Amino acid sequence: MNTLSLLPKLRPLDQYRLPYVIKLIFSFETAFLLFLFAGRYKLNPYLLPLFPIDPIIIFGLISFCVGLWVIATEKIYVPGLIAVASFSFFVTWMWISFIWTPGIVYARSKAIDVTVIDTLALIAGAVIMANSRERCLRFMVVINIMAVILAMMVFQEFVRRGSGRIILINGGDDYLGYGRVCGLAAMTLFAYLATQARLMQWRSLVVVSLLAFNIWVLLVGGGRGPLIATLIPIALILPLGILVSKRHFLVRRGHLLVAFGLLAALAAIIWILADPELSRTSTTLNRFTRLFSDNQGVSDQRRQMQFWEFLEFSEQAPFIGHGIGSWPILTNGADFRHHPHSLPLEIIGELGLIGLLIFTVFCFTCTRFLRAERLRHDALQLAALLMTLNMALNAGTSGDLAENRYLFLAMGLLLLRPLPDHADQAAQDETETYDDALRTADFADEDDREGYLAVRHRRPVVLDDDPALGRSVTLSGSSL
Repeated sequence: MNTLSLLPKLRPLDQYRLPYVIKLIFSFETAFLLFLFAGRYKLNPYLLPLFPIDPIIIFGLISFCVGLWVIATEKIYVPGLIAVASFSFFVTWMWISFIWTPGIVYARSKAIDVTVIDTLALIAGAVIMANSRERCLRFMVVINIMAVILAMMVFQEFVRRGSGRIILINGGDDYLGYGRVCGLAAMTLFAYLATQARLMQWRSLVVVSLLAFNIWVLLVGGGRGPLIATLIPIALILPLGILVSKRHFLVRRGHLLVAFGLLAALAAIIWILADPELSRTSTTLNRFTRLFSDNQGVSDQRRQMQFWEFLEFSEQAPFIGHGIGSWPILTNGADFRHHPHSLPLEIIGELGLIGLLIFTVFCFTCTRFLRAERLRHDALQLAALLMTLNMALNAGTSGDLAENRYLFLAMGLLLLRPLPDHADQAAQDETETYDDALRTADFADEDDREGYLAVRHRRPVVLDDDPALGRSVTLSGSSL
């Protein structure tokens, strides 16, 4: 099977005709992206006069109406519906916790945002986009377009103000905003490279350039969490590109490129940290060094204190928690927006172990179709997994339930429909899929087609041509 046929096609520039561009612009995916990431642009002084009301309301209504039309005209995607149903149990438990929560203002606003915005993000990912590979691909294309625009703004601000400062764009949007967009875009680009069979093409060069641009934004913008959330998922997927049998050792070319790129990035970071002059050019790395020094910032000290506060308050109500929105009341005695900047700590502290269990069941409904063999070939699902890991790591260090709506969108995309010719492959035993890949490697010149580098193990072979020799000769073969 040709791996190239399993990848999302990047059309030549002359094939991007006007109907395709119009379909991309006036699509549900574009409208929903502008709704979900409205905070990235709505305070831009040039765009602000164009919107008579908040763009969240404008694009939210457009997304809602178009989404209803899509759902009404297509068959209900059952796996996505199951995920939404399981999340509804978590939302129900959150509202039940109002019985014992001391919170009022922040608790009410958080509960409404989770019920409306987080649920809409999940429905968009699990029911609408996961039901169509074309829509999923369009959404990832639009994410990359927005990431390029934001990255160019960061570059412009970097040139204007110089290095060593936290870069703000669009009227105050910081690294946690544009950093997440660039991180999501980087995940899709890594997925493309990891599943690409032939790397020496102009498409791959463009992807590598965009990827390097996104990583640069994360390095100079000041976001430690977004940078870690981008590098760790890359390292986690590298074992997917390795297959081992008694006769062969197969390594996917795209994964080799990703591994070399990751090592190069780590080497560059170490080099920058070792040079005081260079370290000043990276705000993100400067903030990392302060984290392990005596000169910690107020944010770092506060988050360390919040961890010990979590241990103290979670012991008082371990099973049911203190109720939604209770954190600021218990820690500061005031009802305002405040949280432990960690989604797991927030769930355990406010909704208890019962809430964590319900949330775990929801996570299982979104990840139950993941298979290693499909992730090796399906760039879209691999991108969805990387996006989920990226957002999960971000959620572990920043934001509350309402702010981490991007995580629920990415988790919904994990339920993406399989490729038509792989519709039944997800149900196959993993051993059979390994054998299929290894049998492919037994044919001459098939490794290039599948994007693998195959190394045959050294093995003894008896020379039958001359029985008098009575000895074996060790031969080794390689298609490297």
